[in-house]
Amino acid sequence: MAKGIKKSLINDATIDLLSRFEILKDLTKDELKKLLRGRETDYEADIAKLIRYEPNEVVIREGDFDSWTFWIVKGVYKIIIGGSVISTISTPGDIFGEMSVLEGLPRTASVMSVEEGACLGIDMSVLGNLDDEYITHVITMGFKQKRLERINTTRNQLIREKQDLDTKYTNMLKLERKLRKKEAGVTSKEEDLVRREEEMIRREAEMARRESEMARREMEMTQREMALREKEIEIKEMLIQNER
Repeated sequence: MAKGIKKSLINDATIDLLSRFEILKDLTKDELKKLLRGRETDYEADIAKLIRYEPNEVVIREGDFDSWTFWIVKGVYKIIIGGSVISTISTPGDIFGEMSVLEGLPRTASVMSVEEGACLGIDMSVLGNLDDEYITHVITMGFKQKRLERINTTRNQLIREKQDLDTKYTNMLKLERKLRKKEAGVTSKEEDLVRREEEMIRREAEMARRESEMARREMEMTQREMALREKEIEIKEMLIQNER
């Protein structure tokens, strides 16, 4: 379970820490103190907390509704949407959870610590209690600028991913053309082999026909020779009879 390192951080150390954060750097120390204190009420002690997190501890839960924003002091935190990790953040001074607060929407993602870390949690409902429009404007515009930066980062990432996909698609098309060319070559060779095989079958059939024709002629010649021999024998017998 997350533990508060200090119950109340409305002191010079907290102010010095906040003054180094990008969104709050344009505020004076007096304005930062005013931000943390809001209006003088008993709620003052719970406006800001430095919170320690153990590894794999939930900082924000998707679907929850609250008014707290979190500023990274140390550690690595993963952003989870629908059970899938979409990114990690670890830069000290970076903020998360602010857009749901500003837009009055439930948490759109969960945030979980990857390792032991610490965050400065600030209850931003104090903005509604401030009587200083400048402080509210600086923080609101800072959050919007942060959102724009994240949108641009996401956009650039999507552009890079699209370019990678386009490159992969182009390479796939080239590979497909090569494969089709090889396939066409193989098909051509197969067709040539089929033609050669058909030609060989035709030639074999022709040779068989010729062999059959030669066998027939040899038989006819043999029959003729036998007939000639029979006639020769008949003639010899006739000659012998005549000599008698």
